[in-house]
Amino acid sequence: MTPRLGLIGGYLGSGKSTLVNRLLSGALPGRTAVVVNDFGSVNIDADLIRSADGDTIELSNGCICCQLNDDVARTMTALAAREDLDNVICEVSGVGDPGELAAWRSYPGFAPGPVVVCADATAIVRLSRDQYVGDTVRRQLGSAELVLVTKTDLAAHRDVTAALAICEASAPQAFVVQQDPLDPQLTAARLFGLDVRPLEPTGPVVADEHADVHSTCTVEVAGPIDVDSFRRVLSAQSEWLVRAKGIVQDADGRWHEVHLAAGRVEVTERLAEAPAPDAARLVLISAGAERTASLENARSALAAVVGVVPLAIPGR
Repeated sequence: MTPRLGLIGGYLGSGKSTLVNRLLSGALPGRTAVVVNDFGSVNIDADLIRSADGDTIELSNGCICCQLNDDVARTMTALAAREDLDNVICEVSGVGDPGELAAWRSYPGFAPGPVVVCADATAIVRLSRDQYVGDTVRRQLGSAELVLVTKTDLAAHRDVTAALAICEASAPQAFVVQQDPLDPQLTAARLFGLDVRPLEPTGPVVADEHADVHSTCTVEVAGPIDVDSFRRVLSAQSEWLVRAKGIVQDADGRWHEVHLAAGRVEVTERLAEAPAPDAARLVLISAGAERTASLENARSALAAVVGVVPLAIPGR
C-alpha cells in the first residue's frame, strides 16, 4: 500500500483545519495520518484536529516550510515506510508556502496527492492586496494545484465572484473550486479525488519573509471564563489581530474552541468525544508595522476578563 500525500495550505483562518476535519470525517477512504504545524510556540492546530481512525502528528515551534530539518525528515520518512496508511495530509502553517513541501510527494513510499490552498471568500481579495501579507498570500496561491474558495456562505455573491477572479488570476495553473455550503464534505471529497498532475518546480525557492511580517504570542488562560464576556473582548481586538485560535473552558467545565479570522469571532462548544486538552490556551497573531504593540494590547484586554499567563511574547 502506497499512501497518497496531499498538502493543505492557505493564509491564517482560511479554513485549513476545517477541511482536514471534513476529510477525516469520511470524505477520504481508508486510514489517514495528519501532520499539523502551527506558527507559534504551541501547536494549537493539533488540538483542533478531530482524529477519526487516523493519526495526528504534531510539529511545533515554527513554520514547517521554514524548518525542513531532521525533525520533518524523520516524520515524513517514518510515514512513507508505514504499510497501514492510505493517505497522509500535511497541514502547512498559515504563513507558510505549501509548494516548498511538494517535493516530498516524489519520496519513495508516497504517491502524489494534490497541493490544496484554501482561500477565504470574505477576505482573500483584501489580503492579496495587503502591503504586509499580500506577498505571502499570493505566493501560497501560486503554489496551488487546487484552490478551494471557502466560507462562501458568509460572503455576498459579488464577494464570491471577486474571490474566484483573484484566485484564478493568482493561480492560473490551478483548478479553482468553490465550496458547496450545502455539502462541504462532498467538496472535500472532490478535491482529493481529482486527478492532479503535480506541478514541476519553475525556479529556485524564494525565501519567505513572513517572519518579518507576522508576530505571535501564545498565552495560557489561567482559569474558567465567562464565554460571552470573552467573546466581546476578543471581538474588539479583531481589527488588529489577523488570527486567534485556541481552547478555553467555561465555569461549568465545558471546553470551547475559539477562532478569530477575517474580523469574525466564533466560540463553539467542543465535541464531547474530543480529547480533553491539558490546558486552556490561545495563540494570537498580528501582522504589519505595529504587530508587537497589537499583541500586547490584545493580551492586556483579555487579561481584564480572564486570568492570562504569557507563555511566549514575540521578540520582534
